[in-house]
Amino acid sequence: MLLAAADPETGRAMTDEEIVDNLMTFITAGHETTALGLAWTFHLLALHPAIETRVLEEIATVTGGQAVAAEHVAKLAFTRQVFSEAMRLYPPAPIITRTAIRDFVLGEYLVAAGTIIYVPIHAVHHHTALWDYPEVFDPDRFAPEASKARHRCAYMPFGAGPRVCIGNAFAVMEAVAVLAVLLSAFKVSAASASPPQPIMKVTLRPKQSLVMRVEERHGSASGKPRSR
Repeated sequence: MLLAAADPETGRAMTDEEIVDNLMTFITAGHETTALGLAWTFHLLALHPAIETRVLEEIATVTGGQAVAAEHVAKLAFTRQVFSEAMRLYPPAPIITRTAIRDFVLGEYLVAAGTIIYVPIHAVHHHTALWDYPEVFDPDRFAPEASKARHRCAYMPFGAGPRVCIGNAFAVMEAVAVLAVLLSAFKVSAASASPPQPIMKVTLRPKQSLVMRVEERHGSASGKPRSR
């Protein structure tokens, strides 16, 4: 599809270098980040069964006990809040950079054109000036009224401004759909008593493999619960 793509007005196709760049973006920004966001979310839900119960109740109410369908995803408001809070605690992209295109004054500092500026997303998401009890997992932080009252740049898992992640809406929709489908069918619990240590290797990932125990909620065909 990328090879065949062309600008509808000029007919210009992408160069090989542009195709490679787009593929790298899909792999690193469109796959790993969402996968990590989901991994941290499952980990947090395993530690907070009351919140997991709220998610399950919402899924059951919205779907009526049926299979999750496309039209259900937008109605899973609390499930989305859970994913948002997981990305606050463990933002898949913990640091973003910006390059100053001209000189400007920031507080008492003159930032020269060409300066690379590091925005520490993880630090912003855990700052006590912006968040009450920032280390606590609390999806209600992202209820509509609470979100409206907060500065829009207090929460930036996808960056901000004109270069905000282009896949923002799709990533959240995808994650909510995955959570709804998997949580309806399986219960996850931590396989290790030691909490995973986050480490930054471009993205924020567990230092050791995040291993979880998975058990079918409704049992196997034999009627006996099955786990692995």
